[in-house]
Amino acid sequence: MKRTILIHHHIFKNAGTSLQYALKKYFADKYYECELPQSQMVTKDNLAKFILENPQALAISGHHICLPTPQGKEYKTLSLILLRNPLARVESIYKFERKQNAKTPGSIKAKELDFKGYVRWRLDKTPTMLCNYQTCYCARKDKSEGSKIPREQDLEVAIQNIKASAIVGTVEKYEATLKLANQILIEHYPGINLEYSYLNATNKKTIKSEEEVKNQLEVELGKEIVNELEEGNKLDRILWRLADETLTEKLTEKLEAEQQLIINN
Repeated sequence: MKRTILIHHHIFKNAGTSLQYALKKYFADKYYECELPQSQMVTKDNLAKFILENPQALAISGHHICLPTPQGKEYKTLSLILLRNPLARVESIYKFERKQNAKTPGSIKAKELDFKGYVRWRLDKTPTMLCNYQTCYCARKDKSEGSKIPREQDLEVAIQNIKASAIVGTVEKYEATLKLANQILIEHYPGINLEYSYLNATNKKTIKSEEEVKNQLEVELGKEIVNELEEGNKLDRILWRLADETLTEKLTEKLEAEQQLIINN
């Protein structure tokens, strides 16, 4: 019987810490984290090697695990990924880098600069961190693509990878994402219950609408920078909307299946 392994693709500032907590709580010592030195990308080959070296692993989380994941003779993998409104990630990244105890360029600049100055610095020096980052993440497949500027063809690859993932959700609908995850994963892990909680993230009550996020950023950054961020995140916005639509469609399918089962019984 093949081992089924859940792979959590932990996109930076996309409620990944909360999801890791839920995975750790359920899978316990069968939960593993796969990270390479200096935040190197975890390619399909890297992950396949890690899986074979850790035969007890049933859930693996990592910040840089590429899509799609490997499938082996003795195991199969299921991808779980959360997308987020790209504009909402901006301030979250700044706040995180400002408080983290690290000597990275981003952390140093976040402590030196105010929010507007930091965003301006990022846009000038490392725009991929704030612009179409999620598209880049979902499309890259080898280490040469780590910080490239995503193009339309990368969006096509990202969409293909998202559609092939077992569970796709959004930070804005995190609770619904976990509900769907439990419904899908129970076929592979009997009795699974990934519990809803927020850690190191915005409280559910303060999740803002797309319009509220934009309006707040315009007050803090000015319309010119916000327009630049919107222009730089056109691909990510498409991908995020696709994730939202996919989540809604799958939840509806599950609900209709349950209703049909009740009728038949």
